[in-house]
Amino acid sequence: MSTEQTAEVLIEKLVAGGDGIAFLDGKAVFVPGVLPGERVMVRLTRRGRDFDRARVLEVTRASENRQVPPCRLAGICGGCDWLHIRPEEQLALKSAIVREAFQRVGHFSWETISVHAGPPLEYRSRVQMHRGRSGRLGFMASGGREVVPVAACPVSDPGINGVFAQPARAPSDRDRFTVWGHGDSVAIEGIDDERELVAGINGRDIVFSVGCFFQSNLPVLSLLIPFAITGLSGARAADLYCGVGLFGAFLTQSFARMTLVESSALSISYARRNVPGDVHTLLPMSVEAWIQSGAAESSFDAVIVDPPRTGLSPEVRRWLRHAQPARLVYVSCNPVTLARDLGELKDGGFVLDEVGLFDFFPQTSHVETVARLHAGKDAA
Repeated sequence: MSTEQTAEVLIEKLVAGGDGIAFLDGKAVFVPGVLPGERVMVRLTRRGRDFDRARVLEVTRASENRQVPPCRLAGICGGCDWLHIRPEEQLALKSAIVREAFQRVGHFSWETISVHAGPPLEYRSRVQMHRGRSGRLGFMASGGREVVPVAACPVSDPGINGVFAQPARAPSDRDRFTVWGHGDSVAIEGIDDERELVAGINGRDIVFSVGCFFQSNLPVLSLLIPFAITGLSGARAADLYCGVGLFGAFLTQSFARMTLVESSALSISYARRNVPGDVHTLLPMSVEAWIQSGAAESSFDAVIVDPPRTGLSPEVRRWLRHAQPARLVYVSCNPVTLARDLGELKDGGFVLDEVGLFDFFPQTSHVETVARLHAGKDAA
């Protein structure tokens, strides 16, 4: 099949990353904007040795779970790739993607995944905006480098949409910047960098700035916190990749001493305020550097890890297998690297207790998962 040819294919399933997979002459073809069971006419956009990529020309047999996208920029803007899927089906598909990753990458089966969701629209309190050549603000185009002008984004907090409507409010010397908006509180990177922001989460005020990483769906974050920390207690805990100390702020009630590690000096400066007390240790370094320094030799009753999309490095995985904390909570934004890491941790003596899926980004294929484990030989 050349890039000029078209063909009708059957979409078998959706995979991590959000695309559908079909097979043409025995070769895998990845297709965005589809649903399992649909038949679609496609045109090849890229050929590879092991798989090809294609775009949809026409949906010849639509799934009953397809919906009219609640955004006129669906398929144009690169922000939301699942606007064509009914919200209930999005959750089912995300659960299936996690299970498939566990089986294919982690080489273990896990069926029971609890699902925790919030509002499907107007949920996003943190976005990265771009300024196009015309001066208008928007998001990057799907699969391209152009900026798509945005008048209003249906998944963004109304405060953020106020910035789209008034481009003059944004910094004129930046082509890309972060905007935080929640209710009446709006902060723009490059203008409000020194301003202190406060998010009320489950009865606690968490302070941070627009330059810090902070979860962008507060309703779902309020569901994740109790799932992650319930039942954790003891003398010592470690919060690794701690950011602004979100988990640590809640764990101070259950642990006498805590160690928090975060590579961002800005974020750790806020963690010192969110996790007060002279008995706690807060370190502005990478988790790998912390391990290499020898400071990680202490025993911990619980460890929480919240790594980037690349997951845990081999060094961190080895340390966890050696340290064997009584409880381990793994917060992940990538089901593939989570599956890889859980497979190795299970082989190293950890037992998987519970898995929860938290829908931080409705209308997208992004999957946030929390796994709870304990140390001990897995009889299975």
